[in-house]
Amino acid sequence: MILKILLSILVLFIIPELLGLLICRFIKKEKNNIIFAFVIGYLLEFAIGQILAVPMILYEVSFSVLFNTYVIIISVLSIISFLINVIRIKEIIKNIIQGIKETPKLLALITLILVGIQVYAFIEYAHIDDDDAIYVGTSTTILETNTLYKYSANTGSENGEQLHLRYRLGPFPVYTAIISKMINIHPAIVAHLVFPCIFVPIVYMIYGLIGDELFKKDKKQIFQFLIILNFVFIWGNYSARTNFTFLLFRIWQGKAVLANIIIPTAWLLLLKVEDNKFKLANFLLLFILNLAGTFTTTMGIALVPITVMVISFVLEMSRFNFKNGILKTIKNLGICLLSCMPSIVYGITYFVKG
Repeated sequence: MILKILLSILVLFIIPELLGLLICRFIKKEKNNIIFAFVIGYLLEFAIGQILAVPMILYEVSFSVLFNTYVIIISVLSIISFLINVIRIKEIIKNIIQGIKETPKLLALITLILVGIQVYAFIEYAHIDDDDAIYVGTSTTILETNTLYKYSANTGSENGEQLHLRYRLGPFPVYTAIISKMINIHPAIVAHLVFPCIFVPIVYMIYGLIGDELFKKDKKQIFQFLIILNFVFIWGNYSARTNFTFLLFRIWQGKAVLANIIIPTAWLLLLKVEDNKFKLANFLLLFILNLAGTFTTTMGIALVPITVMVISFVLEMSRFNFKNGILKTIKNLGICLLSCMPSIVYGITYFVKG
């Protein structure tokens, strides 16, 4: 039991943080931001999963090969990140302490309680969702057969519905299977218990970071913003199709991750572009975002690039300056479009081979 807890802390917290810090190390304003790094770390895990999983699924490689390759890659990247960032540990801790001192304690406590209530609901109650026949069933089938989308999770046949390209191009259940094997916990428990405890807080981390951009680091306004959002989400179950409902009842599914983590992160990353100047780091983050979006579900192939391009266009127009404005706007929109190439490539693949 103790070993599983330690392993879970390593896999679910330390490795994503290290992966995120590896990227943030090259972003001057974010190099000490552990919350932003944690979010980016998970996106990087999704992106690596997409790069590895899709070709291995299409060429019918075994799950064990995918798993071992994935573990080696994230382990090497985590070690590199540790070696690069260990000399800055004091600086990072100092930044954390400073952030805690500036935090309005009462508002922060209310926010934590509201987020905790949503996490507790997943722990105490079980939501039965028909889509788990695909999401959790596929993860379990992958582990039990050591194959990738070869057998139907519904019937066990080799020519089941999961051979359809729309399942294979957005293979988020593979990630559930990977995490399940890494921490030695059944996929159903990982999906219904472990992921909500991680993904629900991540959602509010993202909105907190968005609030940081909108309210110019005013901590009081940021936490007021988060409290309002918590109530909006908690009372947002007016339809089975809202992102609020997807967060409250099935955040472990790829489409829920797309709606509540990937798309809000698109807003975050584009709001972080300073003075309308796109840098290599901005392009890299958007590129990772697109890969992560396609990993969650094939709907990400369309929704992520559309979201990125629409938001970037609106922001460009709001910041437009006639002095060299047209060329800069074209350049920035071109960079955003280039960052969407993963989605474009997977989209073409879907229409050609689907």
